Amino acid sequence: MDAPTYFTATGFTSMVYQNVSRRVTATRTSMHPVARELLMHHTTHVTSPFPLSAAPTMPLLISSTSFSRHSSSARLSRLVVFALGLMGCSAAPSSSGSGAAPLGAQDVNPPPVVVLVVVDQLRADLLDRYDQVFTAGFRRLRDQGYRFTQATHDHALTLTAPGHATVVTGTSPSKHGVVDNAWVYDGPDGRRMVENVIDPAYPLLEDPSFVGASPEVLERSGIGEWLQAARPGAKVLTASAKPRSSVLMAGRSDATPIWFEEGLQRFVTSTWYMDDYPEWLDTFNEDVVPALAGSGVWELEVPEQFRSLARPDSADYEGDGIHTTFPHTFEEASATWGDDFWGWWAATPRLDRATRLVAQAGIEGMGIGEDDITDLVAVSFSQTDRIGHSYGPLSLEQLDNLYRLDREIGAFLEWLDRRFGADGYLLALTADHGMANIPEYTASLGLPGLRLTTDSALVLQNDLNVIAAGIDPARPQDLTPALVAGVTRISWIEQAWSFTDLLGNNAPADSFTVLQRRSTFPGRRTGILGGQGMEMRFSPNTLTWSYARGSTHGSPYLYDRHVPFILFGKGVTAGIDGQPVSTTDIAPTLAEMLGIAAPDDLDGVSRRIR
Repeated sequence: MDAPTYFTATGFTSMVYQNVSRRVTATRTSMHPVARELLMHHTTHVTSPFPLSAAPTMPLLISSTSFSRHSSSARLSRLVVFALGLMGCSAAPSSSGSGAAPLGAQDVNPPPVVVLVVVDQLRADLLDRYDQVFTAGFRRLRDQGYRFTQATHDHALTLTAPGHATVVTGTSPSKHGVVDNAWVYDGPDGRRMVENVIDPAYPLLEDPSFVGASPEVLERSGIGEWLQAARPGAKVLTASAKPRSSVLMAGRSDATPIWFEEGLQRFVTSTWYMDDYPEWLDTFNEDVVPALAGSGVWELEVPEQFRSLARPDSADYEGDGIHTTFPHTFEEASATWGDDFWGWWAATPRLDRATRLVAQAGIEGMGIGEDDITDLVAVSFSQTDRIGHSYGPLSLEQLDNLYRLDREIGAFLEWLDRRFGADGYLLALTADHGMANIPEYTASLGLPGLRLTTDSALVLQNDLNVIAAGIDPARPQDLTPALVAGVTRISWIEQAWSFTDLLGNNAPADSFTVLQRRSTFPGRRTGILGGQGMEMRFSPNTLTWSYARGSTHGSPYLYDRHVPFILFGKGVTAGIDGQPVSTTDIAPTLAEMLGIAAPDDLDGVSRRIR
């Protein structure tokens, strides 16, 4: 991939990131989209040009913090204080949007298990587009579940970390603080890069050479904390391919969050949550993971009669630009992955099967659902995101992935049926964000679509330099307002704001400004000009120079915000609801259906099905 290198000679800041979790050093150059996702945890909003005169001085790594180590007893104590403090000691959940009264604990008979399923990057329209292809999990959920067809994320920066945090806390990033996948912390002790939950203070359990993760960046409690505060002894298990997904779904609850570390070829957790790995996870890693490796070939499994629902299989704007048709092999991907088979494997649909199976192993090993206290299981399937970045949402590769994921979710539902009974669990399915179509494809249809290049970055840089040159050096406070006012003369920049205005202004505003306010948190600067104290909105279907092929997300447009929201299982009758709802409604809805208290200052409301 011909991504740009930012040269000091042209006013750019060279941003080289070291992902010590995999002990590699990488730049945003010559990198396959999925390789960048795995190596760099998808920090899409960080690499940026800055005027030389105002370029911030920042360490390249998230700095080590001074949090105290958590024992199990300390975590539980902290859980109660944290949850009750954020609840404002509310005695009942927020009332539902339909006007129905909140349901008290005495009015419900909750199931043994509540299951939250998040499909990373599942744009809502894909379930409609491929409806006839689905025969298993998506089929059951669409036919037997209650579907909210107009659910959206109501914040501007639509990415994995803020999306997961929003779903579990019932609040926007402006409250829960997880504004992006990475941001510049700007506080009294200086500036530093923060990569969502990645935290050197808490290494991977039993392997301190690998950086781990913690929920310390999350400023609000979530459904796991609410459940354990209301039902002491409730168990919480979260599983994903990604640490940010698993950790943010777990929050500060006394949980077992696990994620896949391809560098170790096993599922892991950090010392924030545990002192020792449970026996069931050791057994899974030793006996099951190697058996899931399979061959070095990703074959197309979509039945031939459905393949035309996707766009054609070959396009030089997807994948590595060369090997763009099925079958995809590890051998042909050697230019990207070298001899790293597990890195390649973690970019195929197979990792979703491993995630499903490890969640089932955890349910069995932890005894989830075996007593009269409701437990929480949250599973995030990551491969839709990794494949979408590389091949785009309408690719044959994404259709094949969703065809396989349909069967994985179907197998999970059947397993839950056998273990708990068809009426023995409550399940909610959603997504953390959507996805833009590949701009070359939309442009071929006569629709908006633009992939920015290094030349585009130079145009932006030159304009920034011109604006900065007109600022009186004695009045540096004038720089950001001047940049905000002047940058929109570039054709692909639609709107700009200063963080000062976003944080300090609650006056009526256009919808994009409202969405951006909800993605802004004090001391956490986002965006390619975050160091200058400002954010921007690009034109629709415009991708930054970080992506020479494939596609991405992160915009406030509907294609990035419109996601599924389906309720299924105990207490749910099949139906379709077309009213606008928010992903902030998911957590309070589950809380009311479980009869547990939620904080009284959430952004979302309960949409409990009566």
